[in-house]
Amino acid sequence: MKRIDLTDLLAGLFVIGFGLYFVIGGAQYRMGTVVRMGPGFVPVSLGVVAIILGLAIIAAAFRRAGALPRIDWRQTLCVLLSVPVFALLLDRVGLIPAGFVAVLISSAALPVTRPLSNVAIAAVISLSAWAVFVLVLGMPISAIRNPFA
Repeated sequence: MKRIDLTDLLAGLFVIGFGLYFVIGGAQYRMGTVVRMGPGFVPVSLGVVAIILGLAIIAAAFRRAGALPRIDWRQTLCVLLSVPVFALLLDRVGLIPAGFVAVLISSAALPVTRPLSNVAIAAVISLSAWAVFVLVLGMPISAIRNPFA
């Protein structure tokens, strides 16, 4: 009986599917040449690279045994919930409060959390995001907005 790492097998299939998506989508555009690349050249090229990497991952899956990992639903839901919460809050309250709340929600994914350190991490990350995106890159995002005004 052959031993197969199911995690690597599924990951390789996912990477191959991702690569096929870009190959098929990019093939609808003009390819051009290496010297004069068309709009389809980069997506198709990266799709082919992804397919090759996916095949390498699948080949590695046949060399060792492994099982599918157990999914921790609390961690998954906390991290996935933080993204739409950030998106919903960004226009209403601004970048700093939206980032602060999103980091607090995603930090609740850990089974053992320290509230004070989570608040400190959320403050540092949200202020860093504001500094990078607003101050350095000049993006027109409100730092703090009054949702009741």
